[in-house]
Amino acid sequence: MEPHLLYLMIPRLDTLMKKYYLPVILIIASVIPIAITNAKYKVLIDMGIPINTVDDTMTVTILLIFPLIITAWQYRFSVVFLFFVVLGLLDPILIIIAKEQITPDIYSTFNASLVRILALGFVGFMITMLRDLQRRKQVALEKANRKLEEYAMTIEHLAASRERNRIARDLHDTLAHTLSGLAIQLEAAGTVIEEENKPLKTMIKRAQQTVRVGLSETRRTLKAMRASPLDEFGLFLALEQIAKNVSEREGISITAVFPDNNPGWSESLEESVYRIAQEALENIRRHADATLCKLSLEGNLSFLSLTISDDGRGFEPNDNKESEHYGLKGMRESAGTVDGKLSIQSQIGQGTTIHFLWEATDARND
Repeated sequence: MEPHLLYLMIPRLDTLMKKYYLPVILIIASVIPIAITNAKYKVLIDMGIPINTVDDTMTVTILLIFPLIITAWQYRFSVVFLFFVVLGLLDPILIIIAKEQITPDIYSTFNASLVRILALGFVGFMITMLRDLQRRKQVALEKANRKLEEYAMTIEHLAASRERNRIARDLHDTLAHTLSGLAIQLEAAGTVIEEENKPLKTMIKRAQQTVRVGLSETRRTLKAMRASPLDEFGLFLALEQIAKNVSEREGISITAVFPDNNPGWSESLEESVYRIAQEALENIRRHADATLCKLSLEGNLSFLSLTISDDGRGFEPNDNKESEHYGLKGMRESAGTVDGKLSIQSQIGQGTTIHFLWEATDARND
């Protein structure tokens, strides 16, 4: 049995040798035919019999086709060509060593080796060209698949937006109108109750306040459920708008920093960024007691980074109840829909920083 076949049969050897496993078997499979041929030459030279390198060159060339295919499929053409140049020069070098002198017939060996180098080099070049073509097609296919996935997500997002709009209209026609009518009835009831019945008046005022808060939250929720402002304003203006609304309602100084131009992020990615920023700013408005806030967005086609920080009272991110209270689960879900990463840094009394990072698939693989 040939040595390279024994090499292949050794269990777990590829795991132990890792990246060196393939080069070793290629060297073994390439050197053995040349070594056997030159051993025969050594015997013939010792017996004084002239050697004929032409027939042996053809045989060795055929035997080297297998390691050539594997080498050309795994490595650059320059590596392949250099490898077989070295192998081609082994014949004349070994013959010179065997004869211990340079004789005129050594030139035929050089010519035969040159033919073998050129033949194997041409075949290796064709294989590397086919390999590169296949890999380019594979990359193009992967890009087409990603675009198809993005298109499918866009269709799904459009369908979800339409469904949200329908639900928002239904809730507006039922719940919002009902709460509005209840508020009016409570106000009317308060006017007809005698002044002496102060406990009942107090209860009605509390009920009115509760209804007003519920109605306000319902309207805010319905507004959020409707189609995203991204469709109307684009990502940058939509983020500026929600930052301006929070700033005007709560008196928080908000600084927003954006790139000069939108690189052309996908609709699903922009939607996730908008939802994360919307939830984060709403948390700041309702819970942080902050005076300063900064929203920073940067990136290109390969990555996107969103950072929102405030100087508010902070909280404990590892507390599950706190996480639910501040809507962090929803932000993480928004980040997860586009394979992004969301991190929260916060300490009691030292503010909060929310960072969302997205990287394209190619960038992650690199």
